[in-house]
Amino acid sequence: MNTGTADIKVNITRRFDGQCKVYAFDVKVDGDVYREVSREKAWKLVMQAMEVAEDGDWTIDVYGMDYLRAAR
Repeated sequence: MNTGTADIKVNITRRFDGQCKVYAFDVKVDGDVYREVSREKAWKLVMQAMEVAEDGDWTIDVYGMDYLRAAR
């Protein structure tokens, strides 16, 4: 869902430990930043943003969703 001009923007970035393994995620939802959250918490934040967008009939862009899928 990447239209470029969305009403809600979600950006997911990874945090790495000393051995280059992902240990946490940072999730930014329209300016609110949630730092060093677990994979499960990151999923919940994305799902909440999607629900809000659906309820308000808004568009949403989610960048970095592949990071969560790969972290299983």
